[in-house]
Amino acid sequence: MFNLQNRINGNDDDRQYLETRIAVRDKLLAQEMKDLESSLRQQKLWNLQVPSTSRLHELDLTVTPQEGIYKGGVFRFKITVPPEYNNMPPIVKCLTRVWHPNINEDGSICLSILRQNSLDQFGWRPTRNLLEVVHGLVALFTDLIDFDDALNIQAAQQWTQNRDAFKHRAREYIQRYC
Repeated sequence: MFNLQNRINGNDDDRQYLETRIAVRDKLLAQEMKDLESSLRQQKLWNLQVPSTSRLHELDLTVTPQEGIYKGGVFRFKITVPPEYNNMPPIVKCLTRVWHPNINEDGSICLSILRQNSLDQFGWRPTRNLLEVVHGLVALFTDLIDFDDALNIQAAQQWTQNRDAFKHRAREYIQRYC
């Protein structure tokens, strides 16, 4: 019997279905790569690498903010696109330790576009794409910092109580881990 939740969790008894989903995902990614390459040439805030051409669904993103609290940092992300893409968002993990209200110490990220089920209009939808995800991740270091919907509660509280201490700690993390 068809069970989407099992498939989302990677448990799929129907091998043909999985092969079809992977083919659809890879076709979508091949099309999106053209937009990503075009956007990459027009900016200096991020770089996207595909470590293996046989695994287009695994991407390495590097974000280098040019202004604000995180200026001078080099933040690395691993983007994994699941077989259920574009019905499911990519899975993103921050590989660089950062003092940030929307990124916790283990690299989990709070970004509405990465939410499978969202009550607002900003969650994942099948019409979204990787370029929007990249732009969202870049914006986390500038205008999308959200202290009210924090994943790292300690960072958000520090911002509220002592902004200078927050900025100092963020700079310490950049010097130590970037």
